[in-house]
Amino acid sequence: MKKSFKSLIVMAAIASSALFTSCGDKAITPVESLAPTLTVNDGVKKSSSSQSIDSIAIKVIASADVNRKITKLTITRAITGQSTNTIKTATYSAKDVIYTHYDVILNQIVINEGDEITYSVTIEDDNGKTVNSTYVVTIASMVTSGQILLGGPSSTTNEYHFFGVADGFRRYRAGTTGADLAKDNSAKIDFIYYYNSAGSVQNAVYSPDYAFGAGIGWNAETTTWPTKNTTMFKLAPDITFSAFDALSGSTFLTEISLLDFTSGTASKLTNLSVNQVFAFKKADGKRGFVLVGNPSASASGQILMVVKTEL
Repeated sequence: MKKSFKSLIVMAAIASSALFTSCGDKAITPVESLAPTLTVNDGVKKSSSSQSIDSIAIKVIASADVNRKITKLTITRAITGQSTNTIKTATYSAKDVIYTHYDVILNQIVINEGDEITYSVTIEDDNGKTVNSTYVVTIASMVTSGQILLGGPSSTTNEYHFFGVADGFRRYRAGTTGADLAKDNSAKIDFIYYYNSAGSVQNAVYSPDYAFGAGIGWNAETTTWPTKNTTMFKLAPDITFSAFDALSGSTFLTEISLLDFTSGTASKLTNLSVNQVFAFKKADGKRGFVLVGNPSASASGQILMVVKTEL
């Protein structure tokens, strides 16, 4: 009995030793770290900017993998037809990097209408791993609407009386609740159309914050709007129908810059006529021209407009 007990102890010791040796001999493979993560301008890959833009912001958010650190940031810029330039390099020793670079354009860089400015951002970590992301800005100084048809106050065939530059020059109807109704979208409305048979009014365009008298025009409608944008109007007699049609890029910027919006502006323009051109400045400072196509002949008709505006 004693001999069997001793034998069991020896055998257990041998087994334990063998197990320990087996585990000790097993190779442990280290886990390979991942490349850093990188987000540029919140993940937006492309945008458009006017030729008159002051600067372009490149927002960088980068993070290294566990137990790794960001060591280097590089930003390059390439413009259509020009050589690629490195515009920013920086060294770090940090797990996370948040940085915004403002690339000054105005009076510093030559850009033309239709150019593409491509920014390439590269991040490197202390393990030599890199990640890259690009952001492309297309130079397009203006955008042109299609034909915008607005109905008079008693029109039964066209109930759209208001529109804005936002959402592709979207039009809105009078009312409270709905995707195409004015009150719910008042922050996007830049132009109000109204027709009055009085000779000094007839086809007229108004700023959304125009103070209609009680019971006059769109008073009952606009008084309910939570937002009333301010749009300034100015006649542009030097811009003919053909001149408006020819406006594009640099010529558009030249003509709109010649207008002084500090004086001679109005919150409404009345008695609009066919092929008349007027200028405007929206609440956000963006400017443009409007061509009146076919004005309405009565309060039940409709007017046609075409807009060219800064982006």
